[in-house]
Amino acid sequence: FLWWLPRQAPLSRNHFPGAMDAGDGLTAEQLRARIEEQRALQATLTAQGEDALREIGEAEERQRLRRQLDVEETRSSHLGAVLYSRQRRRRSIDRDEAGALPSEESTFAKPKPQPTPGALAKTTTSYASNVVKRDFVWEVSGLSWLEQQLAQEGRECTSSDIFHVHPNDSDSKYVLVYSPRGASLLHADANVCDESSDWDIYKFRDFLFFDENLRGTLALVRGADSFGTNLCYRFFVRDARGDFRPWGEARRVAVPARDHVACFVGGPDLETEAKGLFGLTFEELLGSEWVVDDSITFKVEIEESVVFSHPSAVPQIRLGKADVTFEQKTPSVEVPPSTLQADLLSLLIEGRHSDVSIEAVYGEAAPATFSAHTNILSQRSDVFAAAFSHEMRESATRTLTVTDVPPPALKALLHFLYTDDFDEVQKVLREEGSSEASSSSGGASSSGASGAAEQSIAQLQAVLAAAHKYGVLRLLRWAEGQLCDKLSCEMACSLLSLAHVYGATELERNCLAFMKANMARVVTRADFAALAPESLVKFHMHCAGVDPAEEEPGRKRKRDDE
Repeated sequence: FLWWLPRQAPLSRNHFPGAMDAGDGLTAEQLRARIEEQRALQATLTAQGEDALREIGEAEERQRLRRQLDVEETRSSHLGAVLYSRQRRRRSIDRDEAGALPSEESTFAKPKPQPTPGALAKTTTSYASNVVKRDFVWEVSGLSWLEQQLAQEGRECTSSDIFHVHPNDSDSKYVLVYSPRGASLLHADANVCDESSDWDIYKFRDFLFFDENLRGTLALVRGADSFGTNLCYRFFVRDARGDFRPWGEARRVAVPARDHVACFVGGPDLETEAKGLFGLTFEELLGSEWVVDDSITFKVEIEESVVFSHPSAVPQIRLGKADVTFEQKTPSVEVPPSTLQADLLSLLIEGRHSDVSIEAVYGEAAPATFSAHTNILSQRSDVFAAAFSHEMRESATRTLTVTDVPPPALKALLHFLYTDDFDEVQKVLREEGSSEASSSSGGASSSGASGAAEQSIAQLQAVLAAAHKYGVLRLLRWAEGQLCDKLSCEMACSLLSLAHVYGATELERNCLAFMKANMARVVTRADFAALAPESLVKFHMHCAGVDPAEEEPGRKRKRDDE
């Protein structure tokens, strides 16, 4: 500890070995004098050490007192919050929003409605009767100067004026805060607000009771309060066309009651690491569609349901508002369900009043004959109408022979024309599929589930072809959608060819997208190499990002609304 010694004090030989001692040439008297100097120095250092020890004790006492002061300040803050809550409770009682309110049995209460004979009593508990809605619009102009002006003000954000939402609650007040760099949201100094005699500064003191580490670009701040409230809020920004576009989703929150006053703060990017309006930096924002004439305009939509009771003042909080109404129950008249669909289908199945026979002769399948009605078929299909109106064999013999549609598909088509019900189509296909499976069950059952799937696809392909032939657009689109759900690497190429032949544009798009996504497995198949040149061209066009349906010349798809 040589730094405690005066600069003129000599160092001993122990500190510098081999050096000549400064006292080697002194007389005895001079040495005695030097010894006395050292003893005096030691006495001084001892006194200074005792003073330092005393100062350490004083510092520890000051530290203890500071901790005690922290405790007392915390207690004072809590007592202030309790006082604030009780004052608000008093205001709520004065407004007859809490306390001993008139009961339903009170003389001053609204008379209870009396039920009439046969009336149905209905109790409604509403949780939205106290909800108030408010929109607030805030424009910040001179945006390019904002950062420099905020630097002069000594803060990193600016704030709107105070606005109120719930008319019956003086604490339902808010401000919007905007920080161009997504920095601190402390828009004012609490000490300055408390000591200011200027109302325009002092009024913001209630909007500073939140975590000073919060960071965000745009935030909604509710005035400090210890009562609970329920909020739903959403932010919007005006674009160059003057339309408000939402930033973030609507958020519904329950702000709980507290034993101390605090602000609620909500914003689109408070909880995200990336800051900035729509993810833009401030420089990008200045050149975007959101800034018009160096101004930006925000809007916030707020719905609030204020809680006027505090858990410390009432044993249990209930927010639902109950009401009783009486509905006159009219004599019940049971209306039977519609039978039109079943009646029409029975005409087809039973052949009653039929005037035409439709014979399905297809390959090796057993022929099938259906007794139908020309007026129904002509109304439902222009192709059938043309067949029955011309001087053809069909009009003379009243028999229509169909050789290019399998009997199950023709039966499904007829059932749809009579019922307009896709469930009926699926029912026919299931029944026909089951009968075919049972007739061929004598062989080895090696197909299993894959065989059933292939049979279902073959049936849908036949239905699509039949619907295309007879111009039944609704059934065609349904079959197209069903086939889209059954795409696989094994069926993609054949379904693409089918879609090309029958103009099934959506099926074609789905096939091309599936083949592109599973290209490694599809292009190695033999049926891919066997695709028609037109289909291969469409595949290459789709892989290049071109929609073949839009680029194919001379091809028009029948409008769905025709």
